[in-house]
Amino acid sequence: MHTCWSGCIKGRVAVLLFVGGGIAMPVVDVHCHNFNGDDLPVRGFVRHVGLHDAVGSGAVAALLDAVVQKGAPGFAEEKARLDSLLGGSTFGDGLEGLEPAERLIDPVDQLGVEVDAELTELLQRNPELVRRAGQELAETDAGIEEGLFDAAKAVRRAVTWAKLFTKSRLDLTGVLTSTYPEVDLFCPMLVDLGTALGDQAKTTIREQVILQEQISRLSMLGQLPWPTMARVHPFVGFDPRHEVRSRRAGDIDTPLAIVKDAVTRFGFVGVKLYPPMGFRPLHNVAVGDVTAEEAEALNDVLDEFYTWCKDEQVPITAHCNNSQYASPAYQAAGLAGPGGWLDVLGKYAGLHVNLGHFGGAHAVEHPNAWIWQIANAAAQFEFLYADVGDHKIHERTLSGPYLDRLHDMFGRPATAVMGKRLMYGSDWFMLAIYPEWEKFLSTYRDLYRDKLGSGPADDFMGGNALRFLGFGDPGNKNNRRLRDRYERYAPGRTPAWLARPA
Repeated sequence: MHTCWSGCIKGRVAVLLFVGGGIAMPVVDVHCHNFNGDDLPVRGFVRHVGLHDAVGSGAVAALLDAVVQKGAPGFAEEKARLDSLLGGSTFGDGLEGLEPAERLIDPVDQLGVEVDAELTELLQRNPELVRRAGQELAETDAGIEEGLFDAAKAVRRAVTWAKLFTKSRLDLTGVLTSTYPEVDLFCPMLVDLGTALGDQAKTTIREQVILQEQISRLSMLGQLPWPTMARVHPFVGFDPRHEVRSRRAGDIDTPLAIVKDAVTRFGFVGVKLYPPMGFRPLHNVAVGDVTAEEAEALNDVLDEFYTWCKDEQVPITAHCNNSQYASPAYQAAGLAGPGGWLDVLGKYAGLHVNLGHFGGAHAVEHPNAWIWQIANAAAQFEFLYADVGDHKIHERTLSGPYLDRLHDMFGRPATAVMGKRLMYGSDWFMLAIYPEWEKFLSTYRDLYRDKLGSGPADDFMGGNALRFLGFGDPGNKNNRRLRDRYERYAPGRTPAWLARPA
């Protein structure tokens, strides 16, 4: 069973109040997810993004499909539940007949019960599929010594990962906050991926924004239906290719309009971009199925977007790892690399950019690897950051050399500033298919502290993220927007990590 809630909360309060006699540095997960299967183009996402085009062959895909395709709670069903928890609706929907939502049991325990039931059903229905999928997944666990039951553990992780896609966004938030109770602020990232994957999510981006706003507001009010002190403030997804096609179709409600609404009206604190879905951060040209005409339109859309983000001080997180491309042509063109973002920062001075995944974590790197390109550029660009989401830190053959590399990097004059720019982010629940995913935070924190010291570890676990988000600067517009939101919806509950006006 999962750790007792009350013990976690009381212990967390003590840690918050007293660390060396002062206020503890907040812990921030600056890159995580709580979307479900209805928010994604599932088939395209699982094949290209979730499985990285490489985890396994047909048996793994079939196993995941058997779980994911059972369906997830849609917009109307979840909105009714969130309205009930909030005691009303900001959109005028009738609430007649709605019963107050019951408080949940421990979300992690509930997930375990559901996974056990799913595994039992799969084993009864298709034991051969389970056996073959377990073998495929166990073969990918390089460096992990799990003993004789590797395949069984691998299958359970895969079913757990797939099961997460079928849960509500609220219940996913419950598993996230209960698995990592040390975290004070979670920043879930929405994604807009359908254009490149040739698939459509069941829920629209605007519907997702509405649901995530309500979850965020519940966290502000302390009314999430399980014990937690965490606040949840999301990033909205933006695909410039979707914007180009929406404008061509003459849509009134375009993706960029929704992004602006999400930030200015719905309390979102940043925007998530995914260049491996078929666009460069700047200077687009024809590549793959992107024509020269579309590339030119992309450049215009991105210029408008970056100008708005700069003027309104809206942080951007972008996928920056050589992975999860929607097409081999996009990978060959290096669309996810850091080079394009350095051009963006040079043109739009002052823009806050987080290069998610920090180029990836590897046991061996060459001198011009993406991680070094980012670190070398950090001295030039004041607001260039990176996060460590989805790193395979559980692999001891990787974590040792990787932490040695960071120690070397932070000790060099040319790259030392990266120690003030690297942020903790889990990329949960994408990492839930890995061994020891529940220990991702504690493992990373302990390795970081042991190798680099307590001060740098505090910066890594929260201080750097607060600076990236603008929350340490009372004059920052992102800080002011969120403070105004607390004063309107949760007066008296503004967190200490939001800077007060001078």
